[in-house]
Amino acid sequence: MNASVIPDDRTTRRNVFLSLGVNGVETLALGSAALMTGSVGLRAQTAANAADLAVVAFLLIGVLSSARPPDDSHPLGYGRERFFWSLFAALGIFVGGAGLALAGAVDSVVQPSPVDHYAIAYFVLAITVAVDAFALVVTLNPVRKEAALRGISLRTQAQRSTDPAALTVVIGGACAVLGAIAAAAGLVASQLTGSAAPDTAASAFIGLVLLVASVVLLRVNRALLSGRGVPVSVLREMRRVVAAQPGIVAVPDLFAVVVGPSSLIVDGDVTFADELTVPDVEQAIIGAANALRARWPSVDYVYLTPVPKARSRRAARATRTRVAVAGHAPATEQPLGAVPMTGRHDDSEHGEHTA
Repeated sequence: MNASVIPDDRTTRRNVFLSLGVNGVETLALGSAALMTGSVGLRAQTAANAADLAVVAFLLIGVLSSARPPDDSHPLGYGRERFFWSLFAALGIFVGGAGLALAGAVDSVVQPSPVDHYAIAYFVLAITVAVDAFALVVTLNPVRKEAALRGISLRTQAQRSTDPAALTVVIGGACAVLGAIAAAAGLVASQLTGSAAPDTAASAFIGLVLLVASVVLLRVNRALLSGRGVPVSVLREMRRVVAAQPGIVAVPDLFAVVVGPSSLIVDGDVTFADELTVPDVEQAIIGAANALRARWPSVDYVYLTPVPKARSRRAARATRTRVAVAGHAPATEQPLGAVPMTGRHDDSEHGEHTA
């Protein structure tokens, strides 16, 4: 699929604010119900929602700070700011959500407490499940559309996503729905058996779900912060697109790195036909950049180095002098021989996440 609809900054920002409002109201409702009923499962769900408030605050900081345009100190933009703050959000889920829920379960095993006022708990949980399910559908819809247009599963889409804020909101919403259902199931079992053990088990389950979610998000953000590339299949297709341009006879080396949400930099070595002049080479590089952006609109920067033959990757990246086509790097930041690209796609156009 050449292009698709991705969650843009406005959609991500809307989903973050939606999550903030939902979590705020639910934390108050669940906390009140937990105090009245004594349910450790409700306390775990309250802790998870309270942690989500901090998580969403980190996400909001990341979304707003990453939207700043490139400048002299950050010629590739501030996209990785979102990765940094999303990492803190994942840590918040790990410590504030999973940690408190599991600690509550352990405390309940050591000092069991009776559960009461089941009707209040059921009412609050029913409202919580309905609200969380609605919020999850809203935040998941753009991701589902993108996965469907690309012909891949939601799991694969999550693995390739370059917007950790949107992914965190979706995973957090899914955890909230599962947690509320688990808390309700624990209460029903406790009411039927007269034992607090099922309610405690529900708290432990909520903690484990949040633990798994935090580990998944930590792995995603670690990969993005460490300069994750694109899948091998995508890179192979990028190489084919560049090699198909007139005047290009070989593409010995090519790689792409995620530099921000839905933002890629493509770099590589290219061998040109001997009869080409310097202007011809520049036009061939511009044509290659245009072809890459037409197929993957998330490609913001293209740097191609003319070489007479293939060379080792280490040597290429240590000595590279580029003839480049850059997306929006300031003129002072462009490498020797850079050819500025003036036709970069508008920010309102959103292509696919290729990573």
